[in-house]
Amino acid sequence: MIQLPDSSHSPSLMPDMTALLDVIFILLVFMMLTANVAPQLLEMDLPQVTAPAESVEPNAITLGITEQGSFSISSKEFSNWERFQAALNVDLKDHQDEFGAKPQVLVAADKDASIDVFVKLASWLSEQGLSVAEVIVSGDTSD
Repeated sequence: MIQLPDSSHSPSLMPDMTALLDVIFILLVFMMLTANVAPQLLEMDLPQVTAPAESVEPNAITLGITEQGSFSISSKEFSNWERFQAALNVDLKDHQDEFGAKPQVLVAADKDASIDVFVKLASWLSEQGLSVAEVIVSGDTSD
């Protein structure tokens, strides 16, 4: 109970404010927890969409990743990872030059494609000793 210091022991004429302060505190906590607060967003400048680099070799292999997680090699679609992997191995052998140099690899992915699929592809290419020359993300960029 909140009381004002009083030199006399007579009952105070002021009302007890403890219950009122408890109710105000509970309402304040309720309002803070249920209020719709606008999310704080970080503004960022994204790079402009550009055409692929002119340094693409003529024997480069273009790989695609769709939104559904299927793969493609130069417009041949594969929904199965093992079939895609086998076909890519054949294409890699076909595109090697006479000195055994590995071809350049371009990856085009849908903007809604799963990052897990891209990481799986990138790690497999890394195991084969290939590096991705360029990654192109396609889709509606007006969002």
